[in-house]
Amino acid sequence: MSDEQDKSQQTEEASDKRIEDARKKGQVPSSKEPSTAISFLVLPLIVMTGLGAWLAESIMQMMIFYLSGKYHLDATGTGMQTLLISTCIDMAKIILPIALPIMLLGVLITFLVSGPVFTFETMQPKLEKISPLKGFKKIFSTKSLAEFIKSILKLVIVSVVCSTIVSGLFPDILRSALHNPEDIATLAVSGSEQIITLVAVIFCFMALADVLYQRWEHMKSMRMSKKEVRDEHKESEGDPQQKSKIRQIQMQQSQNRMMADVPNADVVITNPTRLAVALAYEPGSISAPRVLAKGQGHIAAKIREIARENRIPLRENKPLARSLFKHVEIGDEIPEELFEAIAVILAEIFRLKQR
Repeated sequence: MSDEQDKSQQTEEASDKRIEDARKKGQVPSSKEPSTAISFLVLPLIVMTGLGAWLAESIMQMMIFYLSGKYHLDATGTGMQTLLISTCIDMAKIILPIALPIMLLGVLITFLVSGPVFTFETMQPKLEKISPLKGFKKIFSTKSLAEFIKSILKLVIVSVVCSTIVSGLFPDILRSALHNPEDIATLAVSGSEQIITLVAVIFCFMALADVLYQRWEHMKSMRMSKKEVRDEHKESEGDPQQKSKIRQIQMQQSQNRMMADVPNADVVITNPTRLAVALAYEPGSISAPRVLAKGQGHIAAKIREIARENRIPLRENKPLARSLFKHVEIGDEIPEELFEAIAVILAEIFRLKQR
């Protein structure tokens, strides 16, 4: 019941992070049907080429050899075993040079469908893999049912195709007993070509449908609940409360450093109560005056308090205070358009200091 409830709560599409994490664990949409379809599709193409002619000729020569009486047949059990082994070896010599590349091509197609996945996660031993309850659920799961239906469907399709083609060739098959071995081999190869070609076309459509189904099923299993989306967002972006606390600490530290520089100021420009900007200038320096601290509200009050404690002159100039607070950052030099206004104030202050 809890699993059904969890599934019903998974209403959100899977995030990129969840899909990537699943891929790292080897959980990707996979389908065996494309490799099967490609294998059947390549066979007719081989038949149409010179390689197909060689294959057909080799099979016909083998059949002629065994059916023409050139092979000495021993009717004993050992003789039949020898015949079986010899036939299998001859067939392997003919089929394997073609079958092996087709198998490798099927593996490549499966790799392309699933994408590059390199993980040892699926090889790690887990207790749930040997759990009878988990195994029972897998046997009667929707995925197992779909695989079973696909297997039955493929068996039915191949059976129908074989029976249809064989029924069409049935008159020729009945008359083959009166023909020579070459005609029998030609009939067998022709019937095989028709069966393989039709099965390949049908399997290609089945493979396409299965790939789309597997992708849909995988994305469905990757769906997330709203709580999982929130938790993942917190994990990737950070807890908002924690981030707010960090920002507060950083701002407090920045303010403390700024307040520590106020005693080094030469003058504090005020608004008079809402804004305060502390300036410092070294006489004879080629640099312009710099802003050591600025603030509004209670921060401005704190700057004025520190200035009074250190006997730093306070000068009220509303337009100048607003311009400095708005356009100049802490540690920056004042802009050229404010030189004249600040020079007048600093000149007055330095004259008072000299006195």
